Amino acid sequence: MTPMVGVLDQLTVARRSALGTKLTRYALGSVVSFGVSEITLVALFAPHVLGARGSSLVASVAGLIPGYFLNRNWAWGRRGRSHLGREVIPYWLTVVITALVAAVSIGAVNGVVADLSRPARTAINALTYLAVYGVFFVLKFLLFDWLFRAPAARAATSE
Repeated sequence: MTPMVGVLDQLTVARRSALGTKLTRYALGSVVSFGVSEITLVALFAPHVLGARGSSLVASVAGLIPGYFLNRNWAWGRRGRSHLGREVIPYWLTVVITALVAAVSIGAVNGVVADLSRPARTAINALTYLAVYGVFFVLKFLLFDWLFRAPAARAATSE
């Protein structure tokens, strides 16, 4: 067996584990959520509907709706009513913090490249948005894993 086959076998086993399945579903849900956000950002900024920061904020809100349900229901398998204090409010806080960081970052980058064409600025803003959400990807996974985990499992890890 070649070393590459061994690595691929290990990755397959890891992906099929509970954590691997959760991470894969979280990543796929994040792709959907980010796609909605990125399309919204470009659709609002490119034709001058909103400025850089406004487009970023609206894009973040557009992506949070599918993101919440995909993360909670699909990645973590939570069903029933959401718990306001344990799930909804912390999720919204992560969205607000990430949205603000993205808006400030895009505003700053857009100011630096203000002399470029609108299409060039749109592409740079879209890449900046991707970079900010990429940084928060891992942090949000860790938080969501704790938030959406069953209460008994969450209590066991807190002790």
